[in-house]
Amino acid sequence: MLLRIRKDNRNARLASGDHRHEHTHGEDIRRIDTGHGMIALQVFEDGVPPRWRMRVESGRGWASDEVSITTERPDGARQTFAMIDRGAYLESIDEIPEPHEFMARVSLAHGGHAHDYDLAFVESGSPAHDHIHEEMRGLDVGTGGYQDAHELAHANDIRRRFADRNVTTGQIVMFGLTGGLVPCPASITVLLVCLQLKQFTLGAVLVLCFSIGLALTMVTVGAAAALSVQHVSKRWTGFSALAARAPYISVLLIVLVGVYTGYLGWTGLAHHA
Repeated sequence: MLLRIRKDNRNARLASGDHRHEHTHGEDIRRIDTGHGMIALQVFEDGVPPRWRMRVESGRGWASDEVSITTERPDGARQTFAMIDRGAYLESIDEIPEPHEFMARVSLAHGGHAHDYDLAFVESGSPAHDHIHEEMRGLDVGTGGYQDAHELAHANDIRRRFADRNVTTGQIVMFGLTGGLVPCPASITVLLVCLQLKQFTLGAVLVLCFSIGLALTMVTVGAAAALSVQHVSKRWTGFSALAARAPYISVLLIVLVGVYTGYLGWTGLAHHA
């Protein structure tokens, strides 16, 4: 967990410093850490019609039939590009139409499944910038902070699913109830104890009340957290820095709980011995 947090924070610093995007001779190069290695994707148009080029910089190689790229423009139009092997790199068979303002989804398939990575090919301040980030994405489920390409793909899937839809109070309540009704160890324990005492009705009522209470808690805490984060972010500039360090505090707490639990177990074994 600690290593993953450090890796994400390092990538965020690189992204904020614009070290992950290289611009040479009209080329726009983006790098993606796939978990199986690093790949570089670019719109190559140096003296030739613009096409996608993908190179493997480290890790496993990818066959042309394992890779596809789908662009989505601000008006919702999509185009999928198949790739062909050029030896040192993979290249799209079709040319990329102008203008080059779109969200690009890189799909890498292997082992019977695929991983998606989203990249925004849009210049800040361009007319398409606001459309890409507002109209096409729809629901803002992000925090405005750094998101890697794989994380961004999941966020965009959620945005597309809820785009142009208003969530009602009843739907929020139903979400909380269905979440509270999912069996958990605590409710199962209460139910088993009541069954052992031959109090089936009491057990069912307790579990129902437990679920309703959990639902109310989930909705209340979620709404309070969402509203408070927005207000604090606007009024305190240091909140983002604190939030970035919060995972380290979580790691420390987990380590302390583990050490304490291990100490209790060791002393218990020593006492019985």
